[in-house]
Amino acid sequence: MFVAVLAVPALSRLVPDTLPIAQQPTVDPRVLLFAGLLLLMTGLAFSLAPALRAGGSVAMAGLRQDARSGGSAKQRVRAALVVVEVMASVVLLITSGLLVRAMWRLQSVDPGFRAENVVTLRTALPWPKYDDPRVRQPYFSKVLGEIRALPGVQSAAYISFLPMVMRGGIWPVVMRGTESTRNADNTASLRFATPQFFSTLRIPLKQGRDIADADENGRPDVAVVSESFVKRYWPNEPALGKHFTFAMRDRMVVGVVGDIRVRGLEQTSEPQVYLSYKQVDSAALIGYVPKDLVIRSTLPLATLITGVRRIVHEADPLQPISDVRTMQQIVSGETSSRLAQLRVLTILAVLALILSAVGIHGLLSFTVSRRAREIGVRMALGAERSRVRRMIMREGILFAAAGIIPGVAVAYGAGRGMQALLAGVAPADTLTFATAIGLCVVTTLVGCLVPAIRASHVDPMTAIRAE
Repeated sequence: MFVAVLAVPALSRLVPDTLPIAQQPTVDPRVLLFAGLLLLMTGLAFSLAPALRAGGSVAMAGLRQDARSGGSAKQRVRAALVVVEVMASVVLLITSGLLVRAMWRLQSVDPGFRAENVVTLRTALPWPKYDDPRVRQPYFSKVLGEIRALPGVQSAAYISFLPMVMRGGIWPVVMRGTESTRNADNTASLRFATPQFFSTLRIPLKQGRDIADADENGRPDVAVVSESFVKRYWPNEPALGKHFTFAMRDRMVVGVVGDIRVRGLEQTSEPQVYLSYKQVDSAALIGYVPKDLVIRSTLPLATLITGVRRIVHEADPLQPISDVRTMQQIVSGETSSRLAQLRVLTILAVLALILSAVGIHGLLSFTVSRRAREIGVRMALGAERSRVRRMIMREGILFAAAGIIPGVAVAYGAGRGMQALLAGVAPADTLTFATAIGLCVVTTLVGCLVPAIRASHVDPMTAIRAE
């Protein structure tokens, strides 16, 4: 209980700050009571059989029992428990190793943008006050113009939805001469944006130009599309100047940019289409009004937000700002739940590994004490100390092998069952399995070492006289 109380702060650190947990964990008396009852039941359960056996046997029967091993049946039970400990440690080590590999794989995924030094926030732009694009445009111009003028700000832009935050906004793409049907092969994500969005997130501009302030109603409707959009609809053809119907209008491609992970690090996103924030009908596509502000800046967060809050207040005293966070927090949030699970599973795997080492050590130590006479006789007949050590070590390795082999099979089944969490890592990943087996073998050798050394130092005459 004392250790549990001390461990609460460490437990709090296992859970990332990005997860929606309202309060820090505390030591709950009900949990302590449950743990106490469980421990009491465990103690009673594992002491009941030995107590009944000891109380039910007569004195002479106990003396006649094989004293060297304490009975073959009891020895088999002890060995079986150690084998189960080894098997559990193998399963936990492999499953946690697979999740570690999946985590590394996800962290190496390129989201298609650079999240460093980017701050994001949201302004509500409530209806009906901002339902007319002619009312919104002066607001955008004033806010963005003054934010870009702040010292330390490199660029700023508005976007309909931040990548990885809103994963939808999927619309059908209609090419000239085709029917307007929606399926997985003709959809793209829709975003309205202001100029400088691509430079703010460092999304590479591959061809053409960015959205411009001159792209407004009354002029040709333009679109900036992603590379995957071009590969799907115009492979091996120049994309600039091509037309397609999207979001109820005919659009002309004026730029091509790199793909980004709109749906998160684990899913391949549909092609992306970016439209001018000015080219929209009044009160149309209300949900797509750009409300998320992205700012690339070298300023400290507190200083930047103070300046942004002042600028927004001057543009509209009733306009609040919310959802202030960095783009790095959004990206790291993609793996935060996995990280919490992985930390807990890793702790359990380490504990299981320690228990298996302690179990092997305890069983071999008990075996050595019971076989002291046998070992003494062997040494009296000329057995070398190294041979005695190898005998004990071999016995421990056999226990480990008996647990590792079924543990590997169970771990493979567990890997198949949680394949959706592995982010492309094979359930039979060779490196993970080899590392887990290697750790178990090393742990076994450590657990065998002291009993083997003690066995090799048994004095033959003392052991024989003791019997």
